[in-house]
Amino acid sequence: MDKYLKRKRISEEEHGGNGNSGDELRHDAERESAPRKAKLRKYDPEYLQFGFIPYKDNSDQPQCVICLNVLSNESLKPAKLKRHLVTKHNELKDNPVDFFKRRAEVYANQQKIISTATTVNEKALKASYIMAMRIAKSKKAHTVAESLIMPAALEICEIMLGKESSRKLLSIPVSNDTIRRRICDMSNDIQLQLVERLQSSTFAIQLDESTDIAGQAQLLVYVRYCFDNDVVEDFLFCKPVPLRTTGEDLFAMLNDFFIANKLEWSSCIGICTDGAAAMTGHKSGVVARVRTVSPNIISTHCMIHREALASKNLNESFGEVLNTCIKLVNWIKCRPLNGRLFAALCEESGSDHRHLLLHTEVRWLSRGKVLQRVFELRSELASFLMDKNSELVKFVSDNVWLAKLAYLADIFCQLNALNTSLQGRDSSVLKTTDKITAFKKKLRIWKTRVQNKSCDMFELLTEFLNENNMAIDNLATDIFDHLSAMEEYFDRYFPTDNIADYDWIRNPFSCQLTNLTGKEEEQLAELSSDRSLKLKFQEQTLTAFWCNVRNEYTLLAERALTVLVPFATTYQCEASFSALAVIKSKFRSRLQVEDDIRVCLSKISPRIDLLCRQKQAHTSH
Repeated sequence: MDKYLKRKRISEEEHGGNGNSGDELRHDAERESAPRKAKLRKYDPEYLQFGFIPYKDNSDQPQCVICLNVLSNESLKPAKLKRHLVTKHNELKDNPVDFFKRRAEVYANQQKIISTATTVNEKALKASYIMAMRIAKSKKAHTVAESLIMPAALEICEIMLGKESSRKLLSIPVSNDTIRRRICDMSNDIQLQLVERLQSSTFAIQLDESTDIAGQAQLLVYVRYCFDNDVVEDFLFCKPVPLRTTGEDLFAMLNDFFIANKLEWSSCIGICTDGAAAMTGHKSGVVARVRTVSPNIISTHCMIHREALASKNLNESFGEVLNTCIKLVNWIKCRPLNGRLFAALCEESGSDHRHLLLHTEVRWLSRGKVLQRVFELRSELASFLMDKNSELVKFVSDNVWLAKLAYLADIFCQLNALNTSLQGRDSSVLKTTDKITAFKKKLRIWKTRVQNKSCDMFELLTEFLNENNMAIDNLATDIFDHLSAMEEYFDRYFPTDNIADYDWIRNPFSCQLTNLTGKEEEQLAELSSDRSLKLKFQEQTLTAFWCNVRNEYTLLAERALTVLVPFATTYQCEASFSALAVIKSKFRSRLQVEDDIRVCLSKISPRIDLLCRQKQAHTSH
């Protein structure tokens, strides 16, 4: 009867202080109270006679090949499997094993087809996004995928890989509406990434307004900000102006974008515009209205526009030469027959050029290129105008007039070189100011040399005077007056600032004089004494260096980035308007261009894999 008695736990005291016996009993009790680990059963191929296969490869769960139900591991017993077959599929219980084997093969083939179709659909979806991005980058119409890319890809694939491989391409969605949706998805993703970066950084903007082919005013904005230990510039937005292009309306569009994307005006440290009244008006311009919400913002008038304005004015003598050149060009270019005859004459004479160039006032480099082309084709022009009995032939036959033309071609060639050097990405106020200062010094040098009756700095003029045994005496006064007037205009548009105050930004390891506060000078002293940073300074760009020391020397780096981050020109906006003119052509005048131009111009790559996971993959339709 002892086995039916309930045993008590023997304490250490009952064993006379011997702890080992108590420990053994305690471990026995723990083993008894611990839950037993369930036995994991293995699938046996003989279970196929009951209609069961493993649920997945290396799986220990049985799956019925008739109803496709998946049972637990505990059901991996012949009796339980047979009971399922008899209970659920009684009419099939006497079928041979070959029957269940065929059903298993059919099911496996179906799974393979479904898996393959899903994989093909996912690849087709990603290929559709890639194709849409390529179309946007190339500024092509959305229909080019369906009308050109897909037919060409099918033929190439069929020739190189065979017809079976080419059929897979038919599953890629490439319709006009599909490509449009893909571009919109990528544009929204790019904007989302950009806004997330701007919300955690200071930034500067440049903006400009222009009219597209449909007569719709477009406001285009670029942004420059600190990201990943460097200064990056990117496309912000391009939106149509609904009504008027006044400063109030343009600021309202800009402010609405900031509010919708939760951007703070206090984070915007710089704004760059052209000289239009709607932008720079003292009371109602965009800059003035921005100052009401961000008083400390740095405003910049585009240096390229200022350079064009400073070089625009000519005295009476040279102004007549320019106007005569424009008449000559228009007289030939505006008459198609004259244009063809002049091209034939140039070809017969073996000249380097066949055509003249039209003058366009709003194009920065137009004036210099037109004057240089007219001077290079002066002999062909004289022959052509003489054959046509034109009154304009007296100008191209006059050596004094041609000498003035040579000077204008030379001086505007120099101005074009300056203009081109101011263009480009990643230009800062420091770089552009240095180039303007250098040109102003050249003007003073040229004035001195002209006073000394020397013109060797003007190549075309020097060559022409030597060929015709002429002296510069007759032109020296006019040239000196023109250079003096140009210097005055450059001083007006580019007032002399104390550029030396920013030398500590250019090289913090050699600068002595600064206009910094006490705390900032202390940080500069620490930074300039760090030899490891001095080595890094020689290896990095200026903006990357100051971004890298931002956490360690906060006050000093913030002061430097306040100068380096703002735009100096509106070059990015001007270049983007050229892209806009290609994207929104007369054949696509109703296109809403913002998404296309963002995917085309933005440096941020869309997260295509993420977009694909958010979409249901399906074949083309």
